[in-house]
Amino acid sequence: MFAAETGSGCRPVHFLIGIAESESPAATALAPVDGRSLQAVVVGMAGTSRAPASYLHMPAQRGARSLAASRGQQVRVEHLLIALLDQGTPEVLDALSQAGLDRATVRQAALAALNLPAGQPAIRFEPVAAAGTLDRPALPVAELDPRAWAVLRWRQDHLPIGQLHRRWDTDALIHLERDATWRLSDRLGLDDDQRFSLMRQHEAAVDETVTRARADVARPGGGTAHAELRALAFRRMRRRRRFPLLRFTIGWGTWLSNRRVQIWDRWFRLRTLDAYRGTPQP
Repeated sequence: MFAAETGSGCRPVHFLIGIAESESPAATALAPVDGRSLQAVVVGMAGTSRAPASYLHMPAQRGARSLAASRGQQVRVEHLLIALLDQGTPEVLDALSQAGLDRATVRQAALAALNLPAGQPAIRFEPVAAAGTLDRPALPVAELDPRAWAVLRWRQDHLPIGQLHRRWDTDALIHLERDATWRLSDRLGLDDDQRFSLMRQHEAAVDETVTRARADVARPGGGTAHAELRALAFRRMRRRRRFPLLRFTIGWGTWLSNRRVQIWDRWFRLRTLDAYRGTPQP
């Protein structure tokens, strides 16, 4: 609720605000030292991102559940507070610092409220989602592997725009470029941060080029062009609810649609072979 009120996507620091506003020992541990609440601190934090970060707050929630389960306890806000402190995102630590709160002191208070030992080991978190996946931003172009980006820039300059006659062609082009980026990443042995960031940045550049050259076949907002197929599937689902005997056809539409996409992608790949002759090697 606090994130929505401030026009921001939900991030770990907003969970910290929720804990501070609750009626619990955890809220007492987060009581303002100099009269300035955490809420006021977060509102006034300069340079705070407004983007959501489920790739960070979801692991924190899983960490809280894991800690509770390991001690045979029901999940409480204190478990979540410990998880947020152990995760230690820069935004959370900065908010605590500006509010005059000591991370170690707050953690000890939360542990005491749960009757856990003061030496409770920190929660171990899985690696965060790769850059460019979920809602984690892709790496900026300046941080991308220069060898891979040089090849993708060449492809952006040699896109087969003349072969785009309908929306399906544009989707096929995007699939073709994704495959090329994946193979390029494999060849260079790049990690997932690089792989998915290259894919995101390259796809955005391709969408921009197509929109500029052929707005009539561009993907709306860079998304999938087949909203009409989704609407058709929804109508079919409603029909099956009204006519139970049709339920045996559930899944046919998706299967046939996937086969159509695969066939069209292969056909488009054959039509555009000449456009990519001379592609530079990394």
